[in-house]
Amino acid sequence: MGTTLDIAIGLVSVFFLLSVLSSAIYEALAGVFRLRALNLAQSIEIMLADRALDPHVLRSLAAREAAAHGAAPSEPIATRVLRRAADLVRVRLMPGPHPSPLADALRQHPLIKDLKYGWVGPSYIPSHAFVAALIDTLRHIDWPTSDAPPPPQAAAAAASLAQAGAAPSPLLARAALSMAATPAPAPAGDAASAPAGDAAAAPAGDAAAAPPESAAEPSPPAIADAAAPPQAGAAAAPPGGGAALPSCDEAPLEELKGIIERMPRESDLRRALATIVDGTVRDMREANIRLERWFNDAMDRAAGRYKRRTQLIISATALVLCIGFNADSIKLAGALSRDAVVRAHLIAAAQEMAKTAPRAAPHEGSMDQDENVMAALAQGGSAHGKLTGLDLKIAWGVQAPEQTSAPRLWSALSAILGQAIVAWIRGVLDRLLSPGILITAAAASLGAPFWFDLLNKLVNLRTVGKSPEPYEPPKGAGPDNSVTR
Repeated sequence: MGTTLDIAIGLVSVFFLLSVLSSAIYEALAGVFRLRALNLAQSIEIMLADRALDPHVLRSLAAREAAAHGAAPSEPIATRVLRRAADLVRVRLMPGPHPSPLADALRQHPLIKDLKYGWVGPSYIPSHAFVAALIDTLRHIDWPTSDAPPPPQAAAAAASLAQAGAAPSPLLARAALSMAATPAPAPAGDAASAPAGDAAAAPAGDAAAAPPESAAEPSPPAIADAAAPPQAGAAAAPPGGGAALPSCDEAPLEELKGIIERMPRESDLRRALATIVDGTVRDMREANIRLERWFNDAMDRAAGRYKRRTQLIISATALVLCIGFNADSIKLAGALSRDAVVRAHLIAAAQEMAKTAPRAAPHEGSMDQDENVMAALAQGGSAHGKLTGLDLKIAWGVQAPEQTSAPRLWSALSAILGQAIVAWIRGVLDRLLSPGILITAAAASLGAPFWFDLLNKLVNLRTVGKSPEPYEPPKGAGPDNSVTR
């Protein structure tokens, strides 16, 4: 029983060190390549990807960049290269939807851009910041005013302006709409609609009594309306034309519903937002709460996706380590059963390892925690030193097996690739097909916390024995008297 328990403690110690080393390697790689930030960027693109919105968003972004091209400094080449590399990794190496211009515009919003850390973007976005940035981004996009054709009055007014040789501009467009919306002139008998002959036949006294303004020719109603300043609460058109932006006097909830209404009918995002902000929403606070809940649900799915990918990468890293160190659990169990000195040394090392808990796995923490690259490297170096110092002949390196099948095939490959490369390939394949290597890799992928808890239980079980009974002096005995018979 004692030997079996010692062998189990030795194997668990090896599994624990390999798990710690695998987690440390992954955490260092995730910190350098900003895998959390890439996962968040991909999750936002999954939420906002909509091909029906892409033309409108791209047109608005192009107009904004053209307007700010002279004032804003050009982007450095290194930053541009890193951003393109991040987009390549996010789009090509991480399966997901097509790149979303709306998600890119959201990442450029000041509320999101200020959270950026590193060369990819933020690894965590608060829900309230996301909702505020999304609404403001949708507000500044040039959405179509309506999917219905323009009314015949507006079309006729636009045609009349075109025949007059007027250049297409937002001012003339509003003039055409005003002309179409202007009611018909008053019936005859009105002073403004009187014919020229009646005006000429008027007495001279009446003409002298007329105010000076009457001598001037009145302006057309459309031009007067176009030249007049907009009234308070009226919607002003953007500089590039297109959809009019909601006014500041408009209620926030009605403004948000108006933005959703102006989005293209075939848009999936429009349907999702209209379902969230439906007729049962009473105020903007309730709308924000629903939108934040929608974002939090998406982030829960992003966290699960990140954990699955992390577990897959850690399992692959553990397999590579087991192949490189030749950590065959079956051979290790045989070596521990034959050598009592190695077994005793490993038990002493296991008792020391059980005193210090490992750091949490990279995928076990919350999504708002970034990876600590330096701490991961320090922990990985410590685990590597302990693993190679266990007197188990565990060292990094791959050697070709002494016996092999298909010698003619390997000889032909040696002539093409070289003897050293073929020997390395043979060693990797030999270890990859070993059951002990696969068992060790599967065990190491379970995580360091699991093996640390099991190691503590086995060490405590080994040290547990029959406790000595407490000493009880005889009845009647004391410091000043003795027992009399």
